[in-house]
Amino acid sequence: MSSTTTAPDLNLVLKDLPRVRLAAGATLELMVVAADGRHCAGVDLASGALVRTWSPASPLRRLHPYEVVSVVVDDDADGVPDPAEPEAFGLAGPPEPVGSLKGRRAERLLKPLLHPHGQPLLGISATAVPFWERSGDHPSIALVEPEGPVTLWRDGRYLACRFAWLGHERELPCLDRELAARMDRSGRPWMAAARGDRLVVALTPPIDGRCHKVVEAVLPRP
Repeated sequence: MSSTTTAPDLNLVLKDLPRVRLAAGATLELMVVAADGRHCAGVDLASGALVRTWSPASPLRRLHPYEVVSVVVDDDADGVPDPAEPEAFGLAGPPEPVGSLKGRRAERLLKPLLHPHGQPLLGISATAVPFWERSGDHPSIALVEPEGPVTLWRDGRYLACRFAWLGHERELPCLDRELAARMDRSGRPWMAAARGDRLVVALTPPIDGRCHKVVEAVLPRP
């Protein structure tokens, strides 16, 4: 059965992750781990930090995992829909693809960022948390290595991601449009992710006053 815990129950994630401090106009190169529309999550090549960016417009084409993009930091704080996301910052324009990383180089960036086993995802036992309880002390995005197989289930427009964590099966909404399109083309209502695939788990911006846990992307091994 899937977890249906709803109590806020915030817990600190006991892992110090690198954070990047930015000034307006700074240029960074990020290795993409998840991207959809104006939002792009990636690993800063310089600091190794996992960051979330929000741009004023979508890129000219869809970005894919392990692409490297160049971004320019904006000074408009209103560009980030959730100011409690400690990893997030706004961009002056859409990310621009400049290359890609594969294999060991990409894995060396990902490995230190894996969410600690034995702790609630994002330090939160609930599947959602009230927006007014959010704080920058807790991460809003994580790279997760599930405890076993990952399955995807399609029900109309809804895509569910099921995986084991802390000894229980979890179900979270999956926002991976490419996977959804692949399942629609095949006509299959479910599929299994490849062995070793990881998940990019994040909190959404507030929806009706609550930030919800979702799987932004199923990330294949580089």
